[in-house]
Amino acid sequence: MSSLPGNVGGRPDSGSLEVIVPDGGTAIRWTSHGYPNSLAKWHYHPQIEIHLIREGSGQFMAGDGLMSFEAGHVALIGSNLPHNWISDIRPGERLAHRDVLCHVRPQTIRMLSSVFPETAGFEQVLRRALHAVVLSGESARQAADLLVAMGEHDEDRRVADLIAILSIFEHASPDESRTLVTPEYNPMVAVGAEDGINAAISYISKHLDEVSLQDAADAASMSPSTFSRFFKRVAGIGFADFVRRLRIGRACRLLSCTDMPVARIQRMSGYSNASNFNRRFLEETGLTPSAYRKNYSPR
Repeated sequence: MSSLPGNVGGRPDSGSLEVIVPDGGTAIRWTSHGYPNSLAKWHYHPQIEIHLIREGSGQFMAGDGLMSFEAGHVALIGSNLPHNWISDIRPGERLAHRDVLCHVRPQTIRMLSSVFPETAGFEQVLRRALHAVVLSGESARQAADLLVAMGEHDEDRRVADLIAILSIFEHASPDESRTLVTPEYNPMVAVGAEDGINAAISYISKHLDEVSLQDAADAASMSPSTFSRFFKRVAGIGFADFVRRLRIGRACRLLSCTDMPVARIQRMSGYSNASNFNRRFLEETGLTPSAYRKNYSPR
C-alpha cells in the first residue's frame, strides 16, 4: 500500500491521498501496523475504513471533529473523509501493534445490497460513515474481535467478517454509536492542506511541552495569523484548543500509567503554572489531577 498526493475522480486534494491497492482478486484490504508509521498521518482515500486501535491513547481527528481515544477504539471512516490518529508517546517510543484496519470501496457494499436486500441497511451505515462513526461498549468489543480475526482468515471468510462488522455498526444502540464530524462539514475546505497540516501536527506532537503558535506556524511555513486561520478551518478546532487537548491527554496517560509526581507531569504536559494546569485539567476532564489518578490508576 502506497501514499501520494493526487486527485480521485476529478476531486481535488483534501488531505493526503492514500492509494490503496487490494491483493489480486479481492475487494477487501486488511492490514495492521505500528506507530509511528508513514501511513499514520492526516489523509483520505475513496475506500471506507474500519479501524481498531489496539494500544496507546491520544486524539482522533476526522473532518472537523476531535475526540480522545484509547485501546479498544473502533471507528468507521467514510469515503474521502480526512482522518488521523495521534498517539501520545515518549521520544523514541514505538507502539508495535497499534493499528488494525480494513478497506473496501463503498460501491462494493452497494453492489452487495443490490443482490442481498437483507443488507439494505448498510446504505445508512455508509451515509453515517461520512461523519465518522465511533463505537463503544459491547459493540466496539464485538467489532474489534471480528476485525482482528479477519487477519487470520481466508479471503472468502473475510467477506463474512465484513458483513458481520457492518451489521454491528447498523444495529449498535445509540449509546454505543456516535458520529464525530458535524453535519455542516465540507471536505473541500481542506483543499491543498495536506503538507501544512501534517507538518504542523508532527511538530506539535514532538514539542508538546513547549510548542508555541509561532513554532507551529514556522513548521507549516506560514505566518502565525495565516496559520491560525488555516488550522481552525482545516482541523475544525483552534490551535490553542488543539494543543490543550493533546497536553491534557498526555497528563491523563501519565497520571493513570505512572507514579510520577503531579508537579512533574504538569511540567511534562507543557504547564509551568500549577493553578493553570489544574484549571485546564478540570475543564477538560471534570476532575482534578489527583482525583483522576485515584479514579483511573490500576488497582
